Amino acid sequence: MRINRLFIAALLAASPKVFAQPADQVAPPAVAVDEAKIKEIVDREVARILTERAAREASEKAAKEAADKETKSASSKDDDMVGGSGFMDTRLAFTITNENILAKPGETIPSVPGWRFGTPNSLGVLFFDNYDTRFSGFETLSHAIMYRSFSKGHLQAEGAFVLRINELSETNISLADAGSYLVITNWKDPTHKDPTRISLTAFPVSSDRFRLGYSFRLSWGGTPEYKRARSANPGAKLQYDFKNGYVFVGAKSAIVVDPGDGEQKSALAGLAGAGIDLVQPCQTGTTGCKANDLGVRAEVNGGYFDRGYNELQDVQDQKVQLFGASAQLSIYKGLPLRNSIDFRLYRFNNEQVSSLFAPEKYPGGTAWMAQAEFTAMGQTLKDPAKTGSTVNQLGYAGDLNFRAKIDRVRIRADLSYRDLAFILHSQPSLPPYSDFPSDYKLKPNLFGAVGADKNWGDWLTLGLIGGVELPATLTTPKGIPGQAIGAGGGTSTAVIRNNNIDTLITILPPGEKALPQVAVKFTGKIDFGRIYAAVAEVFYSYDPNQTKYSRVCDDPDNCAFDYEPGQYNQLGVNLTLQARF
Repeated sequence: MRINRLFIAALLAASPKVFAQPADQVAPPAVAVDEAKIKEIVDREVARILTERAAREASEKAAKEAADKETKSASSKDDDMVGGSGFMDTRLAFTITNENILAKPGETIPSVPGWRFGTPNSLGVLFFDNYDTRFSGFETLSHAIMYRSFSKGHLQAEGAFVLRINELSETNISLADAGSYLVITNWKDPTHKDPTRISLTAFPVSSDRFRLGYSFRLSWGGTPEYKRARSANPGAKLQYDFKNGYVFVGAKSAIVVDPGDGEQKSALAGLAGAGIDLVQPCQTGTTGCKANDLGVRAEVNGGYFDRGYNELQDVQDQKVQLFGASAQLSIYKGLPLRNSIDFRLYRFNNEQVSSLFAPEKYPGGTAWMAQAEFTAMGQTLKDPAKTGSTVNQLGYAGDLNFRAKIDRVRIRADLSYRDLAFILHSQPSLPPYSDFPSDYKLKPNLFGAVGADKNWGDWLTLGLIGGVELPATLTTPKGIPGQAIGAGGGTSTAVIRNNNIDTLITILPPGEKALPQVAVKFTGKIDFGRIYAAVAEVFYSYDPNQTKYSRVCDDPDNCAFDYEPGQYNQLGVNLTLQARF
């Protein structure tokens, strides 16, 4: 401004020579310049401009401060609420499979179509595979999660809508609730460093993730207990966690049809359990703590399930009641206690998503874990020896599991026992809703498997596993109940296989007895891109219990089917490109 003022003054006071007219013209009289007046005008204008600018800047600053204050206030409120919505536990699998190169279509049950792209059938999954999960590993599926968590002080509230998308095809898609839940937790320590808390977990649609037992293969008390239900199976669990253990009580309900009057009636279930660390490993880094310290945990749970009224005519006024208890003892050193992914609640946040399929870590040294589980249950069913009477059918199951990690070598061993009453308790029994007649001969399911694999450089893993299984069998003198195919209704032996999801029954030819199945599998896996892997499986099985259908005569319209020996030798291949995230 000072330069502009001096320039104007200089211009007005310029020498007359600068503004001289031609010589032949008369110059006008000179005008007197009042420099003080000009300076006053210029100063007044400059002051006005500066005042307006200062007012505008002050107004903008006040508006910005108000906006920042509002944003900060809203942000402080939003800090109490976290979570998000999206997809997680997504599994993509592209598989080239042939469950048995040595068999033609129709020579096995189920039939082997041959080389193809797609999901292997039950013959492509051996008895020792996927012991602790409901999935085979060859599925393409995902979970849509809408999750929110609110925390303030001692209170934490969580909720998630969980939708499983599975069994995809070009024209169909299977949708199912995968454990939507609400959890209200009161923490002793608002920072959650102290694990002591009391929580209420409610499952508004499916409570299948709330099960009894520990290994998934031996778990019970889930949705299959209410196969006759005309509604969802909601449930709730109240649990108190403390530093060395936990205790819980819970309940479930279903609506089933009373076969006596055709009315829908409620069926309730009660569950309870507890666990305590008899020896708790200390936290590495604390005073006096040694790495890989020993831990011992004992757990027990049990329940009672009202499954509605019996469907058999003479006992329709009697309820089918399932009750039992499971116990597990775990001894571990360096390895965390394992928990099936099918028991976990889905939380859509960075920590949970990233750890769901975290790559295997090999910190070096030796770590191991051994677990023993036992289940005893009873179920009120029709007494086949007395009309109008019921009897408690007892069932038992147990297993021993061992896991070890020595540098980059992993070792596993599994032993499992399940009797036929336990395997068929969700049916229930065979014939359904009745205890086994006294002339039935029953044999339990037994299997053992040992395996090991080694990792190189966090990208290549090669492994070998082998096992022997004696399948559960039921032998009757009058044919298998519910089986239209048989050898004239005479003595029949049924081989009954079950992975705690599906039950497969095959009938042996007359006079044949079930024999052990022997299987071995070689696996190779290449991990790349963190969530991607290429997996190759080549397996051989000798199963003398394989049968196939055959016609007993040449008339295709009137000729019945029968069972005859199938292909005992099985050589299968699965080549899979997968992504998990």
